[in-house]
Amino acid sequence: MSKLRVLHIVPWFPNPKNNIEGIFILEHLKGLNKYCQNKVLHIQFGKSKNETDKISTLEVDRVTLKPILNKWIFKEKKTTQFITNYLSKNQDNYDLVIFHITYPNAINITKLVSKFSALKFCLMEHWSAYHAQFNLPKGNKGRQRIENIFNNDVPLFTVSNALGEDIKQFIGNTNKPYTIIPNCINENEFNYKEKANSNEFTFTSINNWSSMKNPFVLINALAILIKKHSNFKLVLAGDGQLMPQMKSLVNELNLSNSVQFLGRIQKNDVVNVLHHSNVYCQSSNYETFSVICLEALATGTPVLATNIGGMRDFINKENGRLIDTLEIEDWVSNMENIYLNYNNFNKRKISTNCIDKFNSTTVGELYYKQLQKIVHD
Repeated sequence: MSKLRVLHIVPWFPNPKNNIEGIFILEHLKGLNKYCQNKVLHIQFGKSKNETDKISTLEVDRVTLKPILNKWIFKEKKTTQFITNYLSKNQDNYDLVIFHITYPNAINITKLVSKFSALKFCLMEHWSAYHAQFNLPKGNKGRQRIENIFNNDVPLFTVSNALGEDIKQFIGNTNKPYTIIPNCINENEFNYKEKANSNEFTFTSINNWSSMKNPFVLINALAILIKKHSNFKLVLAGDGQLMPQMKSLVNELNLSNSVQFLGRIQKNDVVNVLHHSNVYCQSSNYETFSVICLEALATGTPVLATNIGGMRDFINKENGRLIDTLEIEDWVSNMENIYLNYNNFNKRKISTNCIDKFNSTTVGELYYKQLQKIVHD
């Protein structure tokens, strides 16, 4: 059986300057490799040189476009022109074209479908910008152009139910169908390891620290809990714009001995940090999916997270807790509760259930079956 020939058009993808940019797309493609002959077209804006690369056996064409002005309307026109020309020259090499993170690359999708009738197209969305509606008011011309990406019959995949519903609300079409293809984990790296006995009980959070990630809830909650549970420890990994304020608050609350800042860590270090954590915490204002929460579960680490977005799809009472608010008192209560009931969690089962459902092979097979339907429709 010949493999499906798939062109993946992406604006984010691991590259020499940033090896974790769009890594969730790479993990999806690894799962598809068994079934598809995958080619990646990575379209960037700026001054980089065009180049051909290879990542995990995937052939990647990196193209840098230089619009006349650094405005989105000109970026849209530039990508439209380039992709149309690219498909005109290469359409015979592919059965299917997938636009990942659809704006701006898929801005002309309806015309592409009409022009290249021998090809099948689909949209794969990961971006949380739809939750904030791109911060554009209804009726804005730029917003209308983004809405039109989805006002057609092109199949839409999203990584979570929350994102699918956000897109429906954004475009004003409650009947817009979508199929969930969840993010996946690298099960060879993120897997179960028994927690070592320790007098310390460690809560961990790993993020690029922006206001969306809301770390101050965790720091303030710890300040209350530490008075009763002196063995509690909070590990914060990652960097970001809030780091100075985070460190200042820790000093102000006299928590320097109870909060550890690890700074930016590499992906292979994330596994080690999770293995040495009792509970992973994600006190975000919003998450489209949250791969880091999934990776925590894969290591057998229970998760405390805000009851929002994509985390509702896989966090439950068997593997953690979802907290309805970002009130400090609610986090204090839930952090203490998970500590007092910690031995009731079957960490090995948490890991097994997560890996069984979200490993790259299982997700890759699910993805492929959906692509088959599109190609043979």
